[in-house]
Amino acid sequence: MPNPPATIQDILGPDGMLARSLQGFEFRPSQLRMALLAEDSIRKKIPALIEAGTGTGKTFGYLVPVILSGKKSVISTGTKNLQEQIFFKDIPLLSKATRVKIDAVMMKGRENYLCLHKYHQYIAQPSLLKTPRTEKIERLKEWLKKTEFGDRGEISWLPDDDDLWNSLTCSSDQCLGSDCISFDVCFLGKLRNRAARAKIIIVNHHLFFADLKVKMGGFGEIIPRFQVAIFDEAHTIEEIATSYFGDSISTKQLTDLVKDLQEVAKGVKGVEKDKLKRCVNGIQAGSEFLKGALEGYGEKGRLDQKALSGLSEGPAREIGRVLKSVYGDSGLKGLNHAPLQPLLDRARELDRLLEEILKKRGSNWLNWYEKRKRTVVLYSSPLDISDSMNELLYGSVESVLFTSATLSTNRTFDYIRSRLGLPAEALQEICPSHFDFETQTMLYIPRKLPLPNAPGFGSDVAKEIMKILERTEGRALVLFTSYLNLNVAYQILKEKSPYTIYRQGDAPRSVLLDRFREDVHSVLLATGSFWQGVDVPGEALSCLIIDKLPFDSPGEPIVAARIDAIRSRGGNPFMEYQVPSAIISLKQGLGRLIRKGSDRGILSVLDVRIMTSRYGRFFLESLPHIPVSHDLSDIVRFFERT
Repeated sequence: MPNPPATIQDILGPDGMLARSLQGFEFRPSQLRMALLAEDSIRKKIPALIEAGTGTGKTFGYLVPVILSGKKSVISTGTKNLQEQIFFKDIPLLSKATRVKIDAVMMKGRENYLCLHKYHQYIAQPSLLKTPRTEKIERLKEWLKKTEFGDRGEISWLPDDDDLWNSLTCSSDQCLGSDCISFDVCFLGKLRNRAARAKIIIVNHHLFFADLKVKMGGFGEIIPRFQVAIFDEAHTIEEIATSYFGDSISTKQLTDLVKDLQEVAKGVKGVEKDKLKRCVNGIQAGSEFLKGALEGYGEKGRLDQKALSGLSEGPAREIGRVLKSVYGDSGLKGLNHAPLQPLLDRARELDRLLEEILKKRGSNWLNWYEKRKRTVVLYSSPLDISDSMNELLYGSVESVLFTSATLSTNRTFDYIRSRLGLPAEALQEICPSHFDFETQTMLYIPRKLPLPNAPGFGSDVAKEIMKILERTEGRALVLFTSYLNLNVAYQILKEKSPYTIYRQGDAPRSVLLDRFREDVHSVLLATGSFWQGVDVPGEALSCLIIDKLPFDSPGEPIVAARIDAIRSRGGNPFMEYQVPSAIISLKQGLGRLIRKGSDRGILSVLDVRIMTSRYGRFFLESLPHIPVSHDLSDIVRFFERT
């Protein structure tokens, strides 16, 4: 990056390069302040926490100091959508405005890239002749002539739910590595070589922590070594890091191994073929035994010592015995059959995982299970990730910066600092939103609704929603903390509302959001996954309704175990953990409502505890300064005024 501009002010200042070259660019003091803090963090090699309110322009706020530093940097985002926005929109704009060539590359999880070995296997199938997929394969052949890295995101004509792609990509378990005949032209290999040369690598949090996990095991790396790490949408870090710092094994992994062993068996003859068949049957039987052992259990829950012993001495012992025979004493490892070797390694790793997950590791670890549609998953998860963050991240990377529109609670960073284990010297600051919430929004809280645990709360909420929608003319996203209340409201609203009612689960998320955007007076009812990452600027989302304060369910095993752990050390789990976590979720919900300076809208919280409880004020004080009303008629006046 030759001859970069001398200062951040030269680029982001009121008369800077962006102001002069980008039509409609608006100088934002908070953006400039954020960039200066990020520069300070990188220069002093001190971690930083920066809450950048909606409209701050935080992407440029951290990109500019990263570019000017000249250091090898990783930018990690919460979603692939933001990754692509940074790579395809923000970086080209910045490069054009500053006339600086920005050497950046985007990396996603391996399931996003076509595997040439799997592709050639797939198109060689005789059954593909003159099938509905023939046309798609022909289009893929044309795409392969011009794609650089085989990225699924380039194929706009292939629907998200088309399972063709699953046949053309491979997991790390299935990769043949240097034994693959396509190794020299592998898209993933080319991408990693490109990333090794790039100055900036744009990833998502899942890939970032998958890389930390690999490095922790000493088995290599996914992301090349770097000096600076920037986490955008950092409020999701703890949940994602927890999943990667722990271990899990599923019956699906076992059945996937069975399928791959069956495929390999086609190329094996004689006694070895019979051995493979016995192994396959044994793994299948063990997998069913494991499901059966949890038959009387709920959908998810903690595993105590008695349950762990029962699993270890029953299904796990049987599965482990068969897996050991696959990679150990079956004689299969002596076969000179290249596709078999990675499968033996997988069998060894699954055997190791099963043993590790069913151990009691100490007070900071939780053993638990989850039942999904067709699989059972066993987990061993850390309850506190702070030590791992210190060891694997803060101790090995020069500078780490966390940013999001929602990091503080009650105007402090105490909660996020404790959850992420940030050192005392870490920099921190709230850079307020560029938006004028006092005129762009109003908070409506009804006084007469019952408490959320009262009988009939769901139907009472639905009636209140109906009254609000009459005054907002639809145009609302309604976020629920449970499917129960969502479905109660849906049944009532679909019968009585003149507006189209969309419900989460009735179509793919992207399809629902597109319909909601296009049908301006429609209403979308949704739960957890819509609390963040939803971008519907403009009139279509003029009202955000939240049924209850978004406390994490104590029925979630990790949540319950963390509550117990805080209580056992004499802390107050409600005020230290549950309230701050719910505040961040509420702030995320508000972030769906105001996306740009011209947006205006009503935020309605139908949980009277925000006004009546001793902790309710912490929620109100954590939100931007918004006028509060308890009168439905004020909603009409708000829209007439704005």
